[in-house]
Amino acid sequence: MPVPKLSLRLAILTTLLHAPLAAHAAADTSPLASPGAANTSNEELARQLQVLQETLAEQQRLLAQQAAEIERLRKQVEGSAGADAKVEEQARAAKLAAQDAPKITMNGPRPTITSADGRNSFAPRVIVHMDAADYREDREGPVAIDFRRGSVGGAGNREINSARDFSDGAYFRRARLGFEGQIARDFNYRLMLELAGAGTEGPTRINDAWIAYSGWAPFTIQLGAFSPPANMDDGTSVDSLAFIERASPAELSRALGGGDGRLGLGVRGAGQRWMSSITLTNRAVNDAEVFDAQLAVVSRFGASLLTSADYNLHAGVNGTWVFEPADQGSSATGARTPARFRERPEIRVDSTRLIDTGSIDADAAHVAGLEFGANWRNFYVQAEHFWYGVERPEAAPFDDPDFAGYYLQGSWLITGESRRYDPATGAFQAPRPFVPVTSSGGLGAWELALRYSHADLNHPAGVAGLIAPPDAVRGGEQSIWSLGLNWTLNPNVRLLFNYLRIDVDRLNPASLATPQPFGAPPATPTVGAQIGQELDVFALRSQFSF
Repeated sequence: MPVPKLSLRLAILTTLLHAPLAAHAAADTSPLASPGAANTSNEELARQLQVLQETLAEQQRLLAQQAAEIERLRKQVEGSAGADAKVEEQARAAKLAAQDAPKITMNGPRPTITSADGRNSFAPRVIVHMDAADYREDREGPVAIDFRRGSVGGAGNREINSARDFSDGAYFRRARLGFEGQIARDFNYRLMLELAGAGTEGPTRINDAWIAYSGWAPFTIQLGAFSPPANMDDGTSVDSLAFIERASPAELSRALGGGDGRLGLGVRGAGQRWMSSITLTNRAVNDAEVFDAQLAVVSRFGASLLTSADYNLHAGVNGTWVFEPADQGSSATGARTPARFRERPEIRVDSTRLIDTGSIDADAAHVAGLEFGANWRNFYVQAEHFWYGVERPEAAPFDDPDFAGYYLQGSWLITGESRRYDPATGAFQAPRPFVPVTSSGGLGAWELALRYSHADLNHPAGVAGLIAPPDAVRGGEQSIWSLGLNWTLNPNVRLLFNYLRIDVDRLNPASLATPQPFGAPPATPTVGAQIGQELDVFALRSQFSF
């Protein structure tokens, strides 16, 4: 640094200045010094003093220059420090602003907006399923001699004619639009509107509208309109089904106290290898108005008994108990508190139902089920068995009817992927393609699936050609073979092709108590006539969701 060097120079100059003066003083005090020598010494000293004064003046000038330079550098450093502080302050402000700003991420094609602290989020949801079907049934005959019938009902019942001539064509099975997210970390929510449905598009209705509290992990409390977990097939996302529709026995189970848009209050729990749920349910949001809506309990428990990277083995139980059926009012012409089981034949382009118990006056109704599912690498199998029952009023003179149904399905992922087991839902979800389809190529995931389902809604059926016994329920027996070929192009787009062989064995349910279940003849066939049928269906679904 310049300052230490300048101090050293001043010290040296001071030493040089005092050294001659000290020598001169010593010379003056010496008694041997001569006058001439003294004069010479004085002149020399004067000259040296002059030189030293000039040197000192030069050093002072340099010192002043260096002091000025130091001051300039100091001001420059202070200015630079101020600029750095300003830049740092601006960076800090920008960082704080970035921390407070929401974050937008993409989960596939679905954007998700999340607050800076991660405690709140919002994400849109879209589900679109378009189905097309070609029904191959016997040619339609006059209603007086063609006894094929659908769901029980009187005058104006469309299914009297549609069961003899199904509607080919295409429609939107699902067209759901909504959003879901998180509030204050511990609350989850979803609102989904349904713009389509079975056999028709519209009117718009609520499919999901619920809020859930998850602060008591591993349990979640859910309130609103939703689909309570009713069985294993029900636990499979609609975007992951192995076939276009769920198996009929599983639909009969979920429809009793669950299904889409069911109002309820439920508690769910899930761990790494188990799931459970219990839900108190009421009416569905699109049900017709009644005097007193039904009350039911829907429950399910499942666990992964074995698991590894190559395989999973699931077992579970489920059940629904309707302890207060809907009350139709004292003026009802049929059952005042009815229980009813009916279902479409695993395709809904035409909404005709071919098995139907009709309304049964009941104090309660129930269904119990057993679940089994497994996968090994790219092979998958799933099965469920259900027992359905109705408890008649105590004053009823007849036995309580009971019914049964089951299905067995499996698939082979030709391209090597596997169906993913989700312990939180206790179900297997759609595969994710190893190589999605793009403009550059890619096969996607190809899956070959087979299913057999059987539902028996007879109790007892009685004898063909005779009127139904007083305690009989002739809901019919339905057996369906389904062959499926599924192409998952990417995690959001799938195409499903199904071939269905449907066989319905059902006798005319006319009895002394209900002599005209389909209306006045010829709508109601002759006593004990076969009103079932066999038919083939070719169906295709295109689906997109995020």
